[in-house]
Amino acid sequence: MTRNSTVVLVGSLLLFSGCLSANFTPTSGRLYEPRPSNCDIEVFSSGVPDRAYEEVGIVEGKGTAWKAELRDVLPAIMEEGCRAGGDGIIIGSMDMFGEGKENVPAQVIQATVIRWTD
Repeated sequence: MTRNSTVVLVGSLLLFSGCLSANFTPTSGRLYEPRPSNCDIEVFSSGVPDRAYEEVGIVEGKGTAWKAELRDVLPAIMEEGCRAGGDGIIIGSMDMFGEGKENVPAQVIQATVIRWTD
C-alpha cells in the first residue's frame, strides 16, 4: 500500500467512524451520589413531569456521522444523567446539522437532569 492510499484510508475511517460524547454541567450547586451507568432514568420528551423535582444540571450529547441519530445519542445522555445522580432527564432541544467541509451529519441534544423532591 502506498503512502497516499494509506492517508486516504485513514482519513476515510475517521470521517465515517462516527463519534458520541456527552457532558454534564451542574446548575444546582449540589453534587449527588452517582447512580450506576445503566440506572433506570426516566426520559421526558414532550413536557415536564407532573411531580415535584429539582434541577441538577444540564447534559449535552453529540453524535456525528452514522451515530447522529436520537437512538444513538440518547443512551449517552441517559448514562451521563445517571452519573450525575439524576432520576430523570427532560429533553430540551435537538439540533441536526452538517459539520465541517464534508457536511458530516451531526446532532446535539440538550437535556435537563432532575431529581425527585417528594
